[in-house]
Amino acid sequence: MAAQTGALEAVCLMVPSGTWQISALVTALREHHPGTAVTAVWCGDPHLRPVLDPSLSVGWSDLALEEPCGAGWNRLLVALCEPAYEWVRVAAAVKRQLEQGIASVAVLRVGSVAVFGDASALIGDQPVTLVARTSGGLPADGLAPTEADVIRHGRFSTCIAGFRTGAEPALEWLARHAIDIGGDGSGDGGGGDGGESVGGVGRWLERMATLFTAGTCSDPAIVVAGWGPDSAPSQVGATTMPIVLDLDSLDPDEPWRFSFAGRPARQRLSEQHGLAAAVSAGLAQRSGRAMPVALPGDLRIDVSIRRLVAAALRTGDPRRFPPEPFSAHNSQFLRWLETPAPVWAADYGRYWRQLGADRADLQVAFPKPDGPDFDRFVEWTRASWRYPGGSVLLHASADGFVVPLTSVGVDPSGLNVVGYHTHDLGLGLIAREIVAALHEVGVPVAAIDHHRTGSPAQLHPPSTTRQVPYATNLIVVNADQFEFLVADHSEALLAGRRTIGYWFWELQHVPAHMVQATASVDEIWVGSRFVAEAFAAVTDKPVRHVPIPIDEPVPSHRSRTDFGLPSDRFIFVTTFDHFSVTERKNPFGSIEAFRAAFNDGEGPLLVIKTVNGDIRWSNHERLLLAAVGRSDIVVWDEHLSRPDQMAVLAAADCLVSLHRSEGLGLHCAEAMWLAKPVIATRYSGNLDFMDDSCAALIDYELVPVLHGEGVYPTEAMWADPDIGQAAQWMRRLVENPALATELGGRARQRMQQQPSAVETGRLIARLAGIDPPKGQTSWD
Repeated sequence: MAAQTGALEAVCLMVPSGTWQISALVTALREHHPGTAVTAVWCGDPHLRPVLDPSLSVGWSDLALEEPCGAGWNRLLVALCEPAYEWVRVAAAVKRQLEQGIASVAVLRVGSVAVFGDASALIGDQPVTLVARTSGGLPADGLAPTEADVIRHGRFSTCIAGFRTGAEPALEWLARHAIDIGGDGSGDGGGGDGGESVGGVGRWLERMATLFTAGTCSDPAIVVAGWGPDSAPSQVGATTMPIVLDLDSLDPDEPWRFSFAGRPARQRLSEQHGLAAAVSAGLAQRSGRAMPVALPGDLRIDVSIRRLVAAALRTGDPRRFPPEPFSAHNSQFLRWLETPAPVWAADYGRYWRQLGADRADLQVAFPKPDGPDFDRFVEWTRASWRYPGGSVLLHASADGFVVPLTSVGVDPSGLNVVGYHTHDLGLGLIAREIVAALHEVGVPVAAIDHHRTGSPAQLHPPSTTRQVPYATNLIVVNADQFEFLVADHSEALLAGRRTIGYWFWELQHVPAHMVQATASVDEIWVGSRFVAEAFAAVTDKPVRHVPIPIDEPVPSHRSRTDFGLPSDRFIFVTTFDHFSVTERKNPFGSIEAFRAAFNDGEGPLLVIKTVNGDIRWSNHERLLLAAVGRSDIVVWDEHLSRPDQMAVLAAADCLVSLHRSEGLGLHCAEAMWLAKPVIATRYSGNLDFMDDSCAALIDYELVPVLHGEGVYPTEAMWADPDIGQAAQWMRRLVENPALATELGGRARQRMQQQPSAVETGRLIARLAGIDPPKGQTSWD
């Protein structure tokens, strides 16, 4: 029986590997298609097939499903990129449904699609109906997606499709030609960026559409989010919800932005409020978490394994197929990976040869693995095989742009102070303060600049040197960056010298790679007790608390008027660098507290002053989205000179720092110097100079790290400040200006109690083992 155009008899849910809650999606389908059958196809590890809730009346339509390529489903699961495997199973399942008499089936991918209305438009005049990612050309404006993305990923959504009687040949073609996509989804077995697996599938669907004359869904309310040709909300209006929304380009971990391999997206939810509302409503229907398929023993299936298995299956010769990877023969499959192929002479496994061909760092480290590098390469493979989830990180010095250091002696009378002397960031300021303190007491200093930072250069940088004259190094480069400094300058800087690392860190938990950095230093100095406790717990090296006084900032003469800020409103300011990990700085807490404290237009103003938002655009987009709908919240991203940045603090009435953790809290100290009341989290390094007598401290709970950007591990903890308490303090300071003035005055007094630069210089010299000047017996 042929299906009528727009008649939807069944929906097939493509269920990727992972853990998914499908009840919200199924409920939406039942609401808008009460008589439509809903089935599901499992696309993950066959031993991890989930149990469906009987109350949903959803059944598996892929049980006892014939594998179309003759290699077996388990081998295909390892050979194909996951999107390709998903479509092979769904194509086979839908083909069987059509052959059994179901006239029309819509395919929706779980975790990617949300339904808000009648999706019958997915069944068109042609046996196959696909949904175009975009209906028009894309501008060359430096934003994503581009025309190249359409070519790379294909014209059509890989998450939504419709099939009706007559689509069987197209579905058979899809299933039988899957192995041609390649183990990484690129279509040629070659490399590619992170989007190549999906891109190969998209081009595969596009080829099917050409061969079998597929139709394109004409309903503009069936939308592929993120792929619009312009930033205007043309596809989803301010009041019109879509019928079906493909959210596959929405970052699963950062659902406030569309993800295109890290490039800035053209469609911004902070600017498209209708689309933002649809996305927010659709999140419940994509609840769950994708999980990559792993072999028994939790061995990760990487691109090299996929390429090997795919190449074997493409021969069509069962004698060359690998053993079954998900059965009792799994140990034989692992031995197959470790065994040299007969045509290869070198005595190491086919997997390692493929890995060496796939990874540029291994090609640099072991350029001739079949010759003089054989022994070293085999030694590396044996170590890596014991840690299959890990990967080697090979650091090479950045020859070509690093100006080398030159050792010119080991004079014991001075210090080599290495740091970001010429850059505008907190560690650069600390390095400059150390140099100034040493100059105050007459200690010779070689200020050596470290270049590896994305922070902006100073407008008027201090003079530095590339010569290393002294016997002791004081290196103001954090532990997580120390390996790069070692790679650049190990011999000239570190050999034969006493090395002290002056380090900051923002968590109580110190990750293993930072612990490894302790091997490169003789002792560790830190700027706060919080950091001292963290490092003392993980090393036997001496850890000393050596606080550096924070000089009184000198603002420029720029005023509120110069910055475009009103002169008659109470202004709260939160200021941070996106490079410092946005979630740790927690400007979202400031916005949430301000929203709770005041209605829009009530009087006060919140200024979120940032830098590097253009580079960390995804986090900045999240920040803009958090401020949507409030005319009294200003998000301002601009690099200012240090005097102008201090002028922003001076122009404000109160600094808000609801940070999750701080190694020191330099911005808090600067505001206190300027006699500003500070609302700050009662946690971490800022407590060295803040208490209830001089600041509005906010209580907190420790919570697991989230959105740590790979810098802060998820097993660590940091603070979740009490938003309600912060809102009360905001309101209290606005309503009681005298209290704000009094608290700011006490804050300034606290900063005036710091040790002087002379006292600090003497302390550093004494701890570094520098002899006092002639005529003095000690530095005390």
